[in-house]
Amino acid sequence: MSIGIVDVILRIGLTLATSFLFGIVFLSYWRTRAHKMLLFSIGFAVFFIHALITIPEIFSDAYQIAISENLHLFIHLVALVFIMLGILKD
Repeated sequence: MSIGIVDVILRIGLTLATSFLFGIVFLSYWRTRAHKMLLFSIGFAVFFIHALITIPEIFSDAYQIAISENLHLFIHLVALVFIMLGILKD
């Protein structure tokens, strides 16, 4: 499976953006210790871990993980549920 240079740049760029957002949200949780920010942090952590898991497959086919599109959507749904719970918490 050949992955183009645009895919590599997009995947690494989106992983860096996700890590930046997770860092900001986690630091705000660290400062406030609010349950609302904890739920936000968990949601962004799920996105960040998902992005990190899929990075190695762009460098070698040996690291390719057999994750179906439905599982990707489920992981995103779980992350969005945590973020939604953080929004609704009060």
